[in-house]
Amino acid sequence: MSVKVSREELIEKIKAIIENEKFRLDGFFLCGFPTGAPNQVLQRACEKYIAIDEKGKPSEDDTKTLIEALEDSLKVESDVKDVNDITRSDDTVKYILQHKDMLFA
Repeated sequence: MSVKVSREELIEKIKAIIENEKFRLDGFFLCGFPTGAPNQVLQRACEKYIAIDEKGKPSEDDTKTLIEALEDSLKVESDVKDVNDITRSDDTVKYILQHKDMLFA
């Protein structure tokens, strides 16, 4: 049984990544939480995609830039070795990448 994924669901997941990276930024720099360094490249790519999406349809280049940032984020090794690190976005990123064709819709 195949579950249909909506573009709106992916947009919500992208927004969740933005919030997660903001939390990591605050936790890392302000509170001293061992969250690892925030991925500001990923955060900016997500924010740009959402900003464009709110005004109209993102271009193919904008979408490819987002996908590249998502893929690159999976390559980054975290300094945090804790498996239960709630600040990691890897599962969300993988989910979005599994359905990346919907970002072009």
